Amino acid sequence: MKSAYRVKEARWASGERFAFTVGPDGLGAYWPVLYAGTRLRASGRAFGTMLAKARVVAAFHTWALARDIDVLERVQSLRLFALPEIEALRREMHRASTASRRGGEYVSTKVWTDRCRTVADYIDWLAAFAVDKLDRRDPTLREARKRLESCRDCLLEDLPTPIVGSREGLTEEEQRALLRAIVPGSDANPFRPQNQFRNFALLLAYYQLGLRLSELLVIKTGDLRLEGASPLLMVERRADDPDDHRAKAPAVKTKARPLPVSRPLALLLSQWITEHRSDKKRYPKARKTPYLFVSHFGEPLSQGAVELICRTLRGCDGVPADFTPHRLRHAWNDRLSKLASEGQLRDATERQIRNFLMGWSDASEQGSNYSKRAIQEEANALMLRLQDATMRDD
Repeated sequence: MKSAYRVKEARWASGERFAFTVGPDGLGAYWPVLYAGTRLRASGRAFGTMLAKARVVAAFHTWALARDIDVLERVQSLRLFALPEIEALRREMHRASTASRRGGEYVSTKVWTDRCRTVADYIDWLAAFAVDKLDRRDPTLREARKRLESCRDCLLEDLPTPIVGSREGLTEEEQRALLRAIVPGSDANPFRPQNQFRNFALLLAYYQLGLRLSELLVIKTGDLRLEGASPLLMVERRADDPDDHRAKAPAVKTKARPLPVSRPLALLLSQWITEHRSDKKRYPKARKTPYLFVSHFGEPLSQGAVELICRTLRGCDGVPADFTPHRLRHAWNDRLSKLASEGQLRDATERQIRNFLMGWSDASEQGSNYSKRAIQEEANALMLRLQDATMRDD
């Protein structure tokens, strides 16, 4: 079997990360690296997105290498690929790697679709170098564009439409069970005494602020204004932060924004910083990092560590088996919907408030994806009222 193309994470002195593709000869693969630098990096995509797309491009080159297909020659000569080759490529994009955490032979419909679109975009980008050399009066120009369009259509034809997930927030009973499990000193608390207060502050911040998993992990102590009558937490976008040396650096996908913090939560976070985080015996390296939440070594807390905390909580009585911080984000949106309904806010006002607090654009319709439980409960109540009305009429 021939060697594969692979993608390595490169990190510059500035802290910027780059998806660097290495060819079978161990050297940088010119075209995939140029694509990552000029198309993926220049588009301002998050590093995780760049890395995922670079891996798809590497998989495409590996697939071609195994079949003695010269990708550059095929694309820049505009001969492209035969239909059987495209079908084989689509099947390859559907297969899961042996390292897949999801398990199973195939990736999800969404991942498969995204992979095929990435390959199609990469082929279009490569072919543009050849197309740009053709004179507009050249009769082969129109034919070349038709071939490119046909190649893209064949790659993306009849791909199944991804099913939008139906994740919901926690029920009120599940929320109470979670809060019981994370109280320090509680018999239900599954964590070591050393980390109980940290995990309590961490999960209560997710619960009360509706933050994404990665957003809380990039908060620095300097982003907090916990004194005074109006405590505040600033969510900042810090791409390629030189302070962040985590192997998988968390990234803020939403807009930077200030979030008001309740007095009890502000006191809890202040206690975490001054009494627990500063304890050299418990968190020895914490003073060397600006990040708010740290591991038991005192290094910035990783996404994997938060996921492990959540997996541990899944074994607690009443906590759902699929508990994640994102379920708390959904639960936060459910509570907002309920408060908005009780306060009789207009839909437009509620949407603007939700978009600001969640860090979405002003025109975003994301809120509908995060308030399904509240909508379902309201619909159920309305349905019962309609049925009661029918019975009275009879």
